[in-house]
Amino acid sequence: MASNRPKTRWVTSVQTGLADTFQLTLGGTFGEGPAWQSKLTTGLTNAFMAGDSLFLYGWDTHDLPSHSNDYQAGIGYKAPVWKRGRQSLILGSGVQYWRFPSVKCGTNDWLIPGNLLYQTKAGKVPIIVTSDSWTLLKSPLPTGSLLHTQAWAQHTLLKRDDVTLQLRHGPAHTYSWNFYGTQGNRIIRYQTMVVIAFRNTSIEGGYRKQWGLQAGIPDNNYWTFGVTRTFTR
Repeated sequence: MASNRPKTRWVTSVQTGLADTFQLTLGGTFGEGPAWQSKLTTGLTNAFMAGDSLFLYGWDTHDLPSHSNDYQAGIGYKAPVWKRGRQSLILGSGVQYWRFPSVKCGTNDWLIPGNLLYQTKAGKVPIIVTSDSWTLLKSPLPTGSLLHTQAWAQHTLLKRDDVTLQLRHGPAHTYSWNFYGTQGNRIIRYQTMVVIAFRNTSIEGGYRKQWGLQAGIPDNNYWTFGVTRTFTR
């Protein structure tokens, strides 16, 4: 009997662009900025079941004035676990390594991530909620856990042939349990992003406002701009 599972594909995405500076989800900024940021993700989709992904990734941020580099890399797996009507839920985990010389005395970390992606619709508007957690296994800084939650409303402004123009916006929040020695509610952000997608390329421009919820966390404005190419075989 023929399998109903879609064909396994090898998918690679390359993203590069500029950002205001290097900023952690804890709220702090590092370097003078702007920062040149690049990410490479490669792996299998439909690896074990329809809609799952097994991947490797590497990410680097390069502060242009000081030429300092901070980077991370890891392996992960995500799979759909629930779907009802227009609601769906995807969960994931893996192992990550972070090397951030710019953060405090310098980090050299091993972590376990957790990923939750929930999708639904409010009328005709897609709603996406992501919750990303990290638990430090080994670090020169105090170990703990961190939870970063984002919600996005996605509006399609234009769709013509192979070109789509979208506006995404929504809030974000970070909570820490002794991660790098921090505790409690860290930041609230409101994020906006404009995405132009055509064929295997997308161009993104984003702006967000941050409000610090503890002393020493800056209220700031932050911008990003990037281009992503995706290759499938």
